Amino acid sequence: MKKLSILVIMIFGTVATFFGQELVRANRVEYQKKLESILLNKRLVAKVAFPAWKTGIDLKTDGTWDQRWATRNIKAHGVGFEVGDAASVTAVYLREKHIEIHLNGGGFGTAADMMLSSDRKLEARESLGGKAPGGSRINLRFDHPITETDLDLAKLMSYLEPLVDTSSLRQDVAKQALPDEFKEAAKRGEIVMGMDKQTVFAILGEPKNKSVDLNADPPLEKWQYELKDLKTRIITFKEGKVIKIADF
Repeated sequence: MKKLSILVIMIFGTVATFFGQELVRANRVEYQKKLESILLNKRLVAKVAFPAWKTGIDLKTDGTWDQRWATRNIKAHGVGFEVGDAASVTAVYLREKHIEIHLNGGGFGTAADMMLSSDRKLEARESLGGKAPGGSRINLRFDHPITETDLDLAKLMSYLEPLVDTSSLRQDVAKQALPDEFKEAAKRGEIVMGMDKQTVFAILGEPKNKSVDLNADPPLEKWQYELKDLKTRIITFKEGKVIKIADF
């Protein structure tokens, strides 16, 4: 009887493990699509210099990364992009315990890259102002198998902040929380009276400059934007709400 019980436990344990693994595999496709919808084609601004190599930078969720290793790769392979450079997310791959975020190509060093002649590599570097071709990548590493809760947008932003400015992702979060009364105006890219700061940020992004007039009662906050048609827009907030919109 005891042997039978052990056998039953072993069988059910094996079945449970099997179905658990299948569930993970099934969810992985869904999670991959979710990641792509969040990150693909977003523009992230570098806070550090990235090596132009396929290993990129390993970033842990506690915000730490190996600066010496990154510096060594920069010396060996060149700079993919400098501090302040904007890079597009060109691919995202969900692994068991890490996420690969490819920026401007994901880094030089793939089999196809190896086929390029030294002259072609030099031409590519000169066309990029001295930077090596191929971009770079972030390998966001977790200390456990990735779950759906790890793919929360707010969490991903906080994880990536040590290496890149995530304003474009924060703008997406703000768009998801737009008040119903302003959704139509937001679709048209319009700023209207009464909007709060989060709604203005969702529509126009981070302003070029912010200032506060402490002599006013209550204080007035002004956000300055440089528009595509070479105009300057000043948006004035009073108690967190838009009270004036001026274009110059």
